Amino acid sequence: MAPPLVGCKLHRHRLLQAAAHGDLRRFKRIASALDGGKGRIREAVEVVVDGNGAGALHVAAAHGRTRVCAYLVEELQMDVNDTAVLSGICVMVELLLSKGADVNSLSCGGTPLHVAAMENHGAVMKILLDYNADCNKEFFILFTPLFTALRARSLNCVKHLIKAGADVMKGIHKFTPLILAAYEGLTDFYECLLEAGADPNVPDDSGLLPIEIAAFQNRRKDVEILFRVTSRIPSVHDWSVDGVLTFFKYVKSFLTDQDDPMYKMDLADLKLEGSKAYNEKDYSTAVKLYSVAIMKADSGDATLLSNRSLCFIRMGEGDKALVDAEACRALQPYWPKACFRQGAAHMLLKDYEKACDAFLDGLKLDPANDEMENALREALNSFKISRAT
Repeated sequence: MAPPLVGCKLHRHRLLQAAAHGDLRRFKRIASALDGGKGRIREAVEVVVDGNGAGALHVAAAHGRTRVCAYLVEELQMDVNDTAVLSGICVMVELLLSKGADVNSLSCGGTPLHVAAMENHGAVMKILLDYNADCNKEFFILFTPLFTALRARSLNCVKHLIKAGADVMKGIHKFTPLILAAYEGLTDFYECLLEAGADPNVPDDSGLLPIEIAAFQNRRKDVEILFRVTSRIPSVHDWSVDGVLTFFKYVKSFLTDQDDPMYKMDLADLKLEGSKAYNEKDYSTAVKLYSVAIMKADSGDATLLSNRSLCFIRMGEGDKALVDAEACRALQPYWPKACFRQGAAHMLLKDYEKACDAFLDGLKLDPANDEMENALREALNSFKISRAT
């Protein structure tokens, strides 16, 4: 019989070998032996590494052994963001690309660049870009990898994309990457966007500049960065950082000190009362309540935008409904309801082709959604009729 130390080393070697071969049954048996009945299998597996510091999850990922990976992540709850694991993913990505895999292929999550941005995998993104991935390719018509990286708050990915030539002015109408950063309070992202050519003097659809958005939210650091590059706003008489903050604090306080009690309501009550007004078909009141709620929210609230878009649809105001729907999709690219709102707004505006695109995007995200399927069918019929006439 082998001495205990030798046996332990042999078990560790065989554990990694089983991970590499994808032999899950053998892997579990060896892991149990290493644990010795202590009930701490994950800890027993985590300490096993090869001469390069790679563990079982790294080895399984590098060899594409999905069943072993699933067991380690889902059952043993090992950290999927471990450096070794990411290294294994990089190995697989490079191997697939070197064998001719399409670097710009589309899936329900977008292109590989979109997925890397969403998951904050900078190392994977760099490999994709080295293989000439399209850094400006849109997903669901509207969303570039740069938008996705900003939503994921991945500064590393944003820098990789900008270096590769991402268009920092490409957005939804006037909802540019810099506008998104201002709404989301992405202070650390301003400099790289500005250096890449983002224009701080382009307002959003409601006419607000990035510095005004930041000032309304009382973000001093943001205002300091944007002040250096923003053209003077005529209505702000004291053109200084303090002057901008004071002016917009005054404007905000004026809005919230009106006699109308809704301006004094907290965010939760505004949402509740907005829902009640909508259910009572008092859409104009609901719009006002949701508008005040959007103003009070610390950052973009996709649900509020979706609700206000629906109110505008009920009121027959397609242009306003579309602005809210597209802002909603910018904030929540993978939310089927945002696609539905966008499609409904296009239907109201009789732009049936774009309505079809939006409903189809939503159906890809939620294939079992009967309402979305019926809406798509109606949009297709309307499109055919409009083409025929």
